[in-house]
Amino acid sequence: MAAVPQYSIVGSGSVGSALARLFARAGVEVSIANTREPETLRELTDELGASVHAVPLEQALASDVVLMAIPFPAIAEFGRSLPDWTGKTVVDATNAHYAPNAEDILGGRPSSQYVAAQLPGATVVKAFNQLPAKVLSEALDPAVGRRVVFVASDNQEAGERIAKLVDSLGLSPVQVGRLDEGGRLIEAPNALVLRNLVERPLS
Repeated sequence: MAAVPQYSIVGSGSVGSALARLFARAGVEVSIANTREPETLRELTDELGASVHAVPLEQALASDVVLMAIPFPAIAEFGRSLPDWTGKTVVDATNAHYAPNAEDILGGRPSSQYVAAQLPGATVVKAFNQLPAKVLSEALDPAVGRRVVFVASDNQEAGERIAKLVDSLGLSPVQVGRLDEGGRLIEAPNALVLRNLVERPLS
């Protein structure tokens, strides 16, 4: 039997906290870390309950799947947290659009390709970035449907793995292809960003 992936969230701002709320609501175990001490996350973990664990950054980086919820300008420094990211799946929940000098940094590349270059060896999946954090984490009546989350990756297996995670969090995953194809559509300000779509039951 395959081991259950270990999930961690790096970043405790609005996006990181929203992701933690999704995990907590679904009862899926996750660690969360920031660049400060775990004690600074006590209020959040006390609110969310036993499935969300505050840990040091080093422990979070030991997880199989790391959800990266940090400001875009901090990505290069974050990449230096490990000398080699081989074997890690990193979920890029960032948005470059409002970052200073983003166009100069990207040089025409999709932002997740830039992320991959900063995390040598990592498999990068773009997801959880198309909606404002408050909307993403807002509970939705199951009778209405499930909120759509777009998923893009150059690695089909990794994309499917994160799509299954999205499903387990009570959301509806829609895979949109490679980072340089559908992945561009879920980068602000492109076509699928800020689209609060809901998949409704067929019957």
